[in-house]
Amino acid sequence: MIAIGTRFYPAEADSERRQARARAALLALDGVIPVNLQFTDEAYRPEGFRTLPVLRQDSRTVTGAAGARKPIVREMFDALADAARAGGCPYFAYLNADIEVTPAALEPVLAGDLDGCAFSRVDLDGATRAPLGVEIFGLDMFAIAEGWWARERRRFRPYIAGEACWDNVYAAILCAHGRASIINARPGIYHERHPTVWNDGPFAEHNGFLATLDAPYFSRWVEYATRLDAMRKAGAAVDGRRLVSTTMADPRLSARDTAVHAARQLKARLRYAWTRAARGSRTARPRSV
Repeated sequence: MIAIGTRFYPAEADSERRQARARAALLALDGVIPVNLQFTDEAYRPEGFRTLPVLRQDSRTVTGAAGARKPIVREMFDALADAARAGGCPYFAYLNADIEVTPAALEPVLAGDLDGCAFSRVDLDGATRAPLGVEIFGLDMFAIAEGWWARERRRFRPYIAGEACWDNVYAAILCAHGRASIINARPGIYHERHPTVWNDGPFAEHNGFLATLDAPYFSRWVEYATRLDAMRKAGAAVDGRRLVSTTMADPRLSARDTAVHAARQLKARLRYAWTRAARGSRTARPRSV
């Protein structure tokens, strides 16, 4: 058994159609507790899902900025871990709301010899549903042992879902501190390709700030993804586990790297505090007439 879910939400026609496909795929799986996470003041309840209105943080509360209300990844992982524990499931899984999961994707998870897996997606053509290839630079589903998450969750910062960087950092932390695998050869999860708009506002700034604090992990991910991409383009055979172990499995830093990173973190904290203060000042400033 595995508890698997995300926050579904009312959306425009194309987005709702993709979410509906994702929900149908989850409901078709055996041995799954399908979970719909919601904010405490929301009431969106898709049929067949265990709806948990438990999310208290969002993109606005963590940044102090206005904008679309987006959940916090760590809080969603916590909620899914709680659902897994309550349902007697050794694993929980989080996925983006428009990801279609097949039974094949759950096989490496339910084998039970890993602390977690992070999955790349197969993109599909929006008109024909023909496979367009695996997107190796992003990760759209995480499956994690509930007990491992309880022990290691302190390592994961409160990134905003739907913004960049968090998936790369979370995968690197998972691989550095657990027995983990990046699934991108035949990942078994699918995503209908659609136009994507990446924000460059305060929410993206927040995730960029956290990624700077997590720079050693993010750098390991970049090395992993860059080497994987080069090997694929060269037509070389890829030993996935070996590549993970040589790029992301060792969390230690040298004394010099520790000092450099401490200085980087201090600089990032000061810059982010200044930016937030300046933004607050602009918001509070009365309009000129």
